Amino acid sequence: MSTKYTFLRDDTLLQTMTENAQTLLLNNVSVLLNDSTAYSPAGTTSTTLVMAGYGQTFTPSKTGRVLIILLANVNNNTAGDGVQAVLSYGTGTPPAANGALAGTQVGGTAKVTSAAASASNEVALAVVLTGLTVGTTYWLDVAYSAVTGGTATISIIYALVIEF
Repeated sequence: MSTKYTFLRDDTLLQTMTENAQTLLLNNVSVLLNDSTAYSPAGTTSTTLVMAGYGQTFTPSKTGRVLIILLANVNNNTAGDGVQAVLSYGTGTPPAANGALAGTQVGGTAKVTSAAASASNEVALAVVLTGLTVGTTYWLDVAYSAVTGGTATISIIYALVIEF
């Protein structure tokens, strides 16, 4: 199986990822979440990480090892300022939008600076998690904040969780 990596600013990326997810199903890999419904909470002026309140869930059923890929647009209404974002997951009740930092933060932190006020910046967050408990439901979210000021906003445009 060949893997195609494409990063474009249109629906081509979503189509490519959806096709890859369907191919994985044929190879005994489970797609636990394949969500392309945009989610955009109210922005935050906090320079400390807060939760986006995405609230999507997934339940491992075979191995407890998953690949998470999340694509988002972020911006800050102040030119020269930015947004930082990191994947988060946990169990229990998913966090509310702009609520206090919750769960476990994983993978690298994406940090972008807006060249112009409210300029859109695309970020891709990805991580492999191991050791999740089979049969336990986990929530998926993004913790984000303004870097030094302004209002940071995030729009989650696609999330994929694959158990392998």
